[in-house]
Amino acid sequence: EANSEAGAALPTIGFVGEEDRPPALILRDYREAEIRHGRLAMLAAMIWPLQEILDRIFIPESFGETTVIYGGPTLPFLPLMMTFFMLNLGYLDIYSSEIKENESGDAFLPGECFWDPLSVMEGAPDLMKRNMQEREILNGRAAMIAVAAFIFEEAMTHQPIITLHGNELLFEPAYQVPFIQAWLDLQFGSIGSSSVMF
Repeated sequence: EANSEAGAALPTIGFVGEEDRPPALILRDYREAEIRHGRLAMLAAMIWPLQEILDRIFIPESFGETTVIYGGPTLPFLPLMMTFFMLNLGYLDIYSSEIKENESGDAFLPGECFWDPLSVMEGAPDLMKRNMQEREILNGRAAMIAVAAFIFEEAMTHQPIITLHGNELLFEPAYQVPFIQAWLDLQFGSIGSSSVMF
């Protein structure tokens, strides 16, 4: 009865199909979708600003005129890399789906790909696996929020995110941030001047 009450609070229409499934499995499927979206978001949160940083270095004449959202001249390498990662994640999804249907059934963890070439999780205790899953979920949620913020900032300002005021703390070396430069000059400027005197 408790399970049926918990299941009543979950929106199952359009996701479950005709057969009834236990609420725990429905929740696991939602967690699976969250993990997969989080993995893509973590890649995007790294590649998006890196793309703009490389554009500023290698094609400075056109940098700032366009953004990732609105298009324009850009280096093709990172978009191709992101496409490659997305295709590989899609392949892993298909590969893991085949194993789930033919071998493991419902006995699998959310986000499990059944592929561990470096044997990171081999022989790991359940507590370690749970901790790693929690970290992946939290990082994926933070990345999804970050990508949504990137989209909002560029859509509103029509400027690359790495050039927006306040973002220099995230995308610039610390010694190039103006107020940090001023602090470093205040702390160590006298050392340079005294060494010149000697």
